[in-house]
Amino acid sequence: MKYIIDIPDDHTDLKIFYTDADLKIIQSMRCEPHTEPDRKAIEDEVWEFLIKCLKMDGNDFYEIFGSCDALCLTNLSHQEAKEKYDAWRKQKDEICVGDEVIYHGNKYVVGYVGADEVYHIVDRNWIRVVVQGDYQIFKTGRHFPEVAELLKKMREE
Repeated sequence: MKYIIDIPDDHTDLKIFYTDADLKIIQSMRCEPHTEPDRKAIEDEVWEFLIKCLKMDGNDFYEIFGSCDALCLTNLSHQEAKEKYDAWRKQKDEICVGDEVIYHGNKYVVGYVGADEVYHIVDRNWIRVVVQGDYQIFKTGRHFPEVAELLKKMREE
């Protein structure tokens, strides 16, 4: 069971006396002050997230939540919906083979993604550059799946 007990500010130790099968038990515990969460900030965060979801492109909404109907959000807690959104966003932001990226003002296509954020990129003249760290390259939003398919075919043969 859970109880809320008001304790004066100058008392931080609490002793509890109770009996169990004719035994007198004394238990001591350290008290921590309880602070109420900022309800306004929480409500604002939830409301902003809901508005973001409702303004989304229908395809993206379906990709995240598996439905085109916004009422599907009523079946999820805010935390569950946010986790689904964050996982989708991470996957969308992740750089993969076939993505068009900008590096030092020039457009390239990613040909290889290695460990430790190593990217092999090529431009339209087939000039290859190796980049360490994704903070240096930015996705344009275009993706060429045929690049990944071609490389996969080449590995198989």
